[in-house]
This record gives sequence, structure tokens and C-alpha cells, in this order.
Amino acid sequence: MAREFGYLIGMFIPGRLLPASFGLLLLTAVATPSLAAVSPWAKFEGGAVRVISAGPLADGRYDAAIEFALDPGWHTYWESPGEAGIPPQVDWTQSGNLGSARLQYPYPQRYDDGFSISNIYQDGIVLPLTVTPAKADEAVRLELDLAFGNCKEVCVPGTARLELTLDPSAPDDKTSARMIARARADVPMPAQDGDPVISRLFLRNDGKKEKLDISLALPADVTADDIEVYAAGPEGASIGVPRRTKPEWKQATGDWVLSLGGLPKDLDVVPLRFVLVAGRHAIEQRFELNRKTGTATEIHPAQPR
Repeated sequence: MAREFGYLIGMFIPGRLLPASFGLLLLTAVATPSLAAVSPWAKFEGGAVRVISAGPLADGRYDAAIEFALDPGWHTYWESPGEAGIPPQVDWTQSGNLGSARLQYPYPQRYDDGFSISNIYQDGIVLPLTVTPAKADEAVRLELDLAFGNCKEVCVPGTARLELTLDPSAPDDKTSARMIARARADVPMPAQDGDPVISRLFLRNDGKKEKLDISLALPADVTADDIEVYAAGPEGASIGVPRRTKPEWKQATGDWVLSLGGLPKDLDVVPLRFVLVAGRHAIEQRFELNRKTGTATEIHPAQPR
């Protein structure tokens, strides 16, 4: 799955083999403030990260993004990493004149390391960011503390501090605007007529853990082999990855099955977000699953882009 990114030439630290001590090594990078449309790169083992901005929008908000550029073979994680991995985590609390910030995630790709299956971004990714100032006529001092997982042969939890001033009088940055637009095109959209959709969710317990059977309704020109399904649960809770059902899974009643074994036992109503990808077209559906009754209610509309 190819995406275009603005890569930094000549500023990466050459890769080196790290001890197999996931969680023990924490790499921290700090980028200094900038008045330009991009922040300085914050380097870490396997790549670098920065904030970019296309400039102010007509409604007073800012079109921005967090850009990861990764060395070959390295990957980071989607908002729901799957069976292994650390999702991006952002702390905005040190920012000035920040009303709100909304981070979005283009659809990921599936990665199987032989032990677990994860949802990843490989080589690099641009995460679109919409920033709303508290006071529209004043600049936003964007300061974010970013934590993320970064893996190759070993996994390295990393952090970076990124700073960028967003000024209402700043000129547009057309290069950043193109990068953000390309990334935003891969952010899943609510389903439209003719899109593949989830038609049924069925909660069952196979004697070991809860599982959710997922049935799809597909247009005539799409088969189950053309679809990839991703799932995200409530923040802070771990769920598995949807897997295609197999003939030997005799209890399964759908096209895909999702393990819910990582959910807290006392969480009765579970918000779930599903992303269905066919080619480069990604749609999302949101549900609330009642674990007591087994009822899954679709939330309309899904959150717009």
C-alpha cells in the first residue's frame, strides 16, 4: 500500500541493532519552536517526526498534520494496534490558545510477524490534524508531547516534543497542503450507498472468551477476498484483530470474527469502530455493543471527516 511522504534526506541516525528489551529503552527527541509552516524534525531510532501546517483556513481553523518519516523496514501503529504494539498518544495540554485539536488516522495495513497480527504504517505516515484556536484572531502555540511505538527487529517505545506556532496571518504552504490532502483522502469515510458494509454483529462466548461474529453485505463487484476489516475499541482497552472465518471454526456465524478478550469485564456497553477497506477506498461504521443483551446498535451518522 503506497503513500507519498516528504522525506528528510541525510538526517536519520543509521539503524543499529538494539537489545531485545521492549519497554526498557525509551528514546526522547525534542524539537525547538518554529514560526515556519513546519516544525524541526525530532529524530528517533528508525526515523523522525514533525508537525506540518497548510496554513489558516477560511473558518479560522488550521489544516495541519503530524508527519512520520521512517527508515526502510521500520513501522509505527494505527490508533488500534491490534494484538501487539503501541498506538500514538498525544498530550496537547502545554499548548497556548488551543481550543481543540482533532487527529485523524488514514487506514493502516495488516502486519503478521509470525506471533501476532498488528495494524501498522510502514515507511512513513501523515496523520491529519485540525486545530481550532480558542481566540480566532490570536496565534496558536502548538506544543505536543507524542508517545508512540516504533518497530523493526526490535520495538522501541519513543517520545517526541513538537512545537509549532500557527499564525492567522501566515501564508499558505502549498507543499504541506498537498501532503495533508493526500493523507486525508485515506481517512475512512461514513458508508454511502453501494459501499461494502457490516450487516450483522453477533456476540457469542466459545467457552474461553467473548467473540464477535461479523457478517458483511457486499456490492456485486466486490468479494470477501477484496475486503480488509480493521476494528478499534474504547480508548485504553485492548481488542484483537478481525480474522476471516475458516471452515473448521464451526461455531462462527459470520464472514469475520473478532476476539473481545481484552475488554474490561465490567464494561457493559462497548463502543466499536470498524474500518472496511476495498482497494484504496475505506469506509467506517460505528456501533455500540451491549454485552448483557448481545445487541449491537449502529451509530448514525459516523463521525464525519
